[in-house]
Amino acid sequence: MGFIINFIKRIIKLAVKLSLYLAVFATIIVLIPNLPPYTKFTSIEIAPVQPRVGPLAPNDLLNNAEKRYKGKLLGPEAFQLLNGELYTSLATGEIVKISPGGHVTFVTKVGQPCTGLSKEHICGRPLGFQIDDSGKTLYVADAYHGIWKVDLKSDKKQLLVSPRVEIEKRQPKLFNSIALAKNGDFYWTDSSSDFNLKDGAISILTDPSGRVFHYNAAKNESKVLIDDLWFANSLVLSPNHDFLVVTETCRYRILKHYLAGPKKGNTEVLIDGLPGIPDNVRVLPDGSGILVGLYTVFDDEQPLLTRSMSTTPVVRKFLARLQRLIEIPFEYLNTLYPHIVFEEIVYHIGHFKSVSGITPTLSGLLQADWNGNIIASYYNTDNSLGHISDAIVYNDKLYTGSPHVQDFIGAVPVPPLLKKAFESAKKTETPKVETKPPPAKPVEAVKPKVEEKPKVEKPKVVQEKPKVEQKPKVEEKPKPKVEEAPKVQTKPKTEEKKEAPKVVKPPQAKPVENAKPVEKKQPTTTTPPPPKTTQPPAKTEPAKKAQEQPKPTTTPKPAAKTTPPPKPTEKTTSSPPKTTQTPDKPKKAEKPVKQEKPKASQGQNKEQIPIKEDIPSDTAKPTKDTLKVIKKGGVPTEIPVPNN
Repeated sequence: MGFIINFIKRIIKLAVKLSLYLAVFATIIVLIPNLPPYTKFTSIEIAPVQPRVGPLAPNDLLNNAEKRYKGKLLGPEAFQLLNGELYTSLATGEIVKISPGGHVTFVTKVGQPCTGLSKEHICGRPLGFQIDDSGKTLYVADAYHGIWKVDLKSDKKQLLVSPRVEIEKRQPKLFNSIALAKNGDFYWTDSSSDFNLKDGAISILTDPSGRVFHYNAAKNESKVLIDDLWFANSLVLSPNHDFLVVTETCRYRILKHYLAGPKKGNTEVLIDGLPGIPDNVRVLPDGSGILVGLYTVFDDEQPLLTRSMSTTPVVRKFLARLQRLIEIPFEYLNTLYPHIVFEEIVYHIGHFKSVSGITPTLSGLLQADWNGNIIASYYNTDNSLGHISDAIVYNDKLYTGSPHVQDFIGAVPVPPLLKKAFESAKKTETPKVETKPPPAKPVEAVKPKVEEKPKVEKPKVVQEKPKVEQKPKVEEKPKPKVEEAPKVQTKPKTEEKKEAPKVVKPPQAKPVENAKPVEKKQPTTTTPPPPKTTQPPAKTEPAKKAQEQPKPTTTPKPAAKTTPPPKPTEKTTSSPPKTTQTPDKPKKAEKPVKQEKPKASQGQNKEQIPIKEDIPSDTAKPTKDTLKVIKKGGVPTEIPVPNN
């Protein structure tokens, strides 16, 4: 019995000695000046946690999660939707898209290729990204490499905000999130201007140094809107773009910064005392409010250590310096003898990944309106999901992401309130799918319309000639009549060009049949003019001379050449013998041509007015060269008699 008592006493003495040694060691670390990290440590007041009642009451709505795309991706951080495909950013530095069929496709990568997560500063880490309204441009906020503009078609990249350029005397070191404005500008957050992401665990122990910026696209410059935020995380714009909503992670609250109105430039607390660590925030599709990912949920039974240390700057200073002092030797060794072991040690000492293992395992989501009223909360209590950074409704499931060790996307049934909020997104997407097929149908319908038009145009061409024939009724204006006659005389070539298509068209049965009924109807309208047409030739001769003054030499030639036009017209009448109705009429028209040319001209005018109106004025003089036609080459040729 005495042995046991002595053993306990020795243990107590050792514990006291160790505590004394640790106290001395801690005081030395805290009191020695100019030890890294070189930043401030002050007492920070944090609002008390809201009670877990009402909309914050515990539930298990995110339990029994499915593991989608297991092993195909690592650390899905944030989500965006475009054309029915889900985009997400990964811990390996890539942005990928997921099709409804389950395929994971590479989209872009800002960083350089690397071999593992320990080289995250080389690979890059896109924490936030946005796709513009056109769906052609992607804006990426990479934690190490700044903010980039990426063309989704060509993958052409442009650096907009560099991590090597100071903004208002401080250099941004942890680019986190981005929100696009309508005019091409955007807003973005720098979580810390003292530490990179690989030292994120140290940044939550030091004083706040996060900022919110406005990027002016026209001037290509950024301006600070909010300063001294304790790890400024995600941000979104209100539907009217009159204020910003920003999550301040280490103060467990959500801020509201006014961009317009009487409160422009002011910042106020929208929601305070959250029962979890707020991460990414997104606007609900129906515009009713926001959805916030709670990376970790804590309560009285599972408190958060870092929260209780906010008012004890000495403890935070000791832990931050201790981490940094342990990290520095391995960094130096890795520079002298680069090795994966040294890289892994440095990576795990200060990274959030190392801290996530000591935080509470609960996680969830928070739904709120634009006035800061909490509508509902959703929790995962069975550890089927990791820490939740973001969530979105896709394929009728609520998809959740986790930024570190999770190698899948969690999928749970959509809670009723969120389902209503996301229904508007489905309504806007469905018409887009429906509008695509209709344009194809009218295009096919237009094609037959185009085919029908030529059928309508052919009779129109035939009807245009009678319109010219009706003009002879007006004897006071012989010029329109004369214009057609001189065209036969002065420009036989052009007439032949006009007659040539007539010879080509007759082979088509439809146009010829369409032309003949028009000719039958025309005599009824043109029967009175024939006696009048005998008089215009005398009137047209002076008009011809007036028009043919520039070419007086051509007037005698067409006199001998004008006789052939009736015969090509006879060819037009003789060529349709393929039809049964036309051969009789042209034969009757040919016999009077041989016996009495003027009478035949009158008969021909009755059948074919547009061509034979020009003949009476020309056939009066020539009688011998009835069988000669002038071709384009100008050589007269004889035409066989059409009596066979």
